[in-house]
Amino acid sequence: MNTTQKLKRLTAGLLISFATLSYAGWLSAQTEIIRGAIPPMPEITYHPSPAGYQVEEFASDLQVIWTIRFLPDGRLMVTERPGRVRIIATDGTLDSQPWLSIEDRVFFQGESGLTGLALHPRYPEVPWVYVMYTYLADGVAFNRISRFTETNGRAGQETILLDGLAAQTRGGSHSGGTLQFGPDGMLYVATGDAFERQRSNDLNDLAGAVLRIDENGEVPTDNPWAGNPIWAHGLRNPHGLSWQPSTGRIFTGDHGPTGEDQLMAHDRIVILEGGRHHGWPIMVGAVGLADYVDPILTFVPSSPPGDTLFYTGDLMPELKNDLFVSILGFQPLERQNLMRVRFEDPANPDRPTAIERWFNDAKGNSVYGRLRALAIGPDGAIYVGTSNHDGRQMTASHREIPDRILRISPAQ
Repeated sequence: MNTTQKLKRLTAGLLISFATLSYAGWLSAQTEIIRGAIPPMPEITYHPSPAGYQVEEFASDLQVIWTIRFLPDGRLMVTERPGRVRIIATDGTLDSQPWLSIEDRVFFQGESGLTGLALHPRYPEVPWVYVMYTYLADGVAFNRISRFTETNGRAGQETILLDGLAAQTRGGSHSGGTLQFGPDGMLYVATGDAFERQRSNDLNDLAGAVLRIDENGEVPTDNPWAGNPIWAHGLRNPHGLSWQPSTGRIFTGDHGPTGEDQLMAHDRIVILEGGRHHGWPIMVGAVGLADYVDPILTFVPSSPPGDTLFYTGDLMPELKNDLFVSILGFQPLERQNLMRVRFEDPANPDRPTAIERWFNDAKGNSVYGRLRALAIGPDGAIYVGTSNHDGRQMTASHREIPDRILRISPAQ
């Protein structure tokens, strides 16, 4: 039985206990999204040019960078959403030959295309590279998670691990698209709701969730729901997964409504809890109901997250354990910045105590445009990929510059 058949059997035959779905009748009857409180917001400051840091262009001539991963030898592996995986040398030189090129079968539209990328925890001993991409089948869009075996320095055989994941055919939005191996050695996958919000409520549907699978795409025996890849659900369009060093808890950024029930914004930072519902589409903001996980931050106006990253390097110790979130967005004040969230309360390490918005002047003028991919290099610097050629950049001057990777390090 192939993976697609296994997934179909899972979807058709998965049995969930009555206790787990005791609120299902209320969910199906709900006709309006509940507006909860906005969690306490710490002080926000703006830093167009953060003191003590310098920004250099590390690599250029790229297109819609989505994910950056560092190889053990210091080179970078980067996904371009049109359907390429590129290799960049330690000096920033771009290899002219893609490691993988699947442009001919990738559905590149909206937020869909070749997105997530993860290296096997024992790479290159185990030469497996995992990717997530969107494709069309009979005119219908789907997302797929595949594993490529590296052969002679390039992508070789493809093994499909999960297929038929939700995607939006018209518009290509809400595909999620993050792959990240956790400290437990399992592969975590963020999926979007494909703009069909009730899918996030359904434990028989892998949309609007964070999945947890093993290196071969199988469901771990200790997942919250037996035989089910879903680890956490109730998400709208989660981007980025990062483990807080001091607690081991998983943080993600999730996009808020774009007109549902006339609601806007409410983008959020959520601490994920395995086996729990994280609110969407029942509510926005914090409601305080025992059955749901409230966000720790909710943003009005909008601050749609692109990636999340806890800084764990040694080069800039003052940033240690701070959460960085790349902000996309269109709103005139809050758009397009690198957000630094600080946690300085030892008694409550999950409580945000300050927010800095880097590379924005508080008037909506962004220095580098749309930022998405984040990574920490072996040198301890922060590497940031731009996404100014994804069709959503509002500032013409940013669209004129090829997408690039920026390097943030201490000022000389």
